[in-house]
Amino acid sequence: MENLNLLKALVESGCALAVNVPTLSGNQTVIATPEQALRLLQDKYAVYGELMGLSRTDHIEWVASQGSVYCSATTQKGIAAATLPHTTSTDTVSTYSHA
Repeated sequence: MENLNLLKALVESGCALAVNVPTLSGNQTVIATPEQALRLLQDKYAVYGELMGLSRTDHIEWVASQGSVYCSATTQKGIAAATLPHTTSTDTVSTYSHA
């Protein structure tokens, strides 16, 4: 609690708690709250996600996949579209249904 009070006092006196969050193009500097700054010591990936508007898991996957977007649709047979080979065939595309 002592550390939190110190960080709050620093912010109230004009200091900013800047965090370099990993992104696709390197790092993005984002201002954290005192509570977020303390949580960096326990789970920095959860705080990174929070600062970027994502969950911990989503932020990790976003950076690891280099920003790739995966289709969340399923085929009429119930197969996840993201697991299918990429194709431009209209026959394959026409079998998708968005449940």
